[in-house]
Amino acid sequence: MPSRTVHRPPRAPDLTSYDLLAPQLSGGKDSAVMMFVFMEAARAAGVADRVISYHSSLGVLEWPPVVFGGIRYPGVSELAALQSAAFGVPADRHLEVTRTMPGPDGTRMPRSLLTEIAAYGRFPRMGSPYCRKSAKESVVSSAWTPIVNRLKRELGRPVRILKVMGLRSDEGPDRKKREAFRTVQANSARVVDEWLPVKDWSTDAVKEWHADAPVPYCWTYDSAPGAGDWGGTSRHVARARCASSPPATTCCSPSAGGRGWPTCTPRSNRSEATASALTGASPI
Repeated sequence: MPSRTVHRPPRAPDLTSYDLLAPQLSGGKDSAVMMFVFMEAARAAGVADRVISYHSSLGVLEWPPVVFGGIRYPGVSELAALQSAAFGVPADRHLEVTRTMPGPDGTRMPRSLLTEIAAYGRFPRMGSPYCRKSAKESVVSSAWTPIVNRLKRELGRPVRILKVMGLRSDEGPDRKKREAFRTVQANSARVVDEWLPVKDWSTDAVKEWHADAPVPYCWTYDSAPGAGDWGGTSRHVARARCASSPPATTCCSPSAGGRGWPTCTPRSNRSEATASALTGASPI
């Protein structure tokens, strides 16, 4: 049983005390800023070699790459890898993980968040963002298990892991109340602390940082890809996501008022399906 003090870590972490430093990258604007701040701290502490970055993929529900005006804009999975590489993490130390389930032949196969939406009507919405934990954080936690098993044998003690995330107070009251540094798991195998190094960054500060950033931000933040206006996600962006998904998949939208079952429609298999009915961009 760990001592009570393990649940009250100091506000800022001592990076040298961890066996694994694990930033989680969404590919969004905040994870890029987080990676910049975190990797500066890791290099200053001399522990950049302990970093393995993670991106938890939502599969067919990931924002896809699109081509607009003859320019290709990467999807979020690619952006997460670019964010990791831009700040010095070798390609073999950036891992993309996803939820899996048993396949018909007994092997593991990807389990999309879309499966739960279609089967149970569990559409993530304001006040019920269940996907954050089950489809993202929990998937990364499971991916640590082989590392934990190996290091625990070598070290003869629980493995110390620092989970680093780009959550910010400006994103909502629940995140404003979340501690910037806390212990989220402690048992005989692992002790996991969580650090939010950009928790107090304002949205304007994040946008200003991206004006001269070494990585692009996701095209969905603009009114149209490449507009640079931070105009926000609109209906034609949602259509781009649907049209760029793999053939024979289903596109879902929330029900009226965000309650009950979503409206799900099969996507056409036509190869000429465009990335957006408005932009005419081609899917990648």
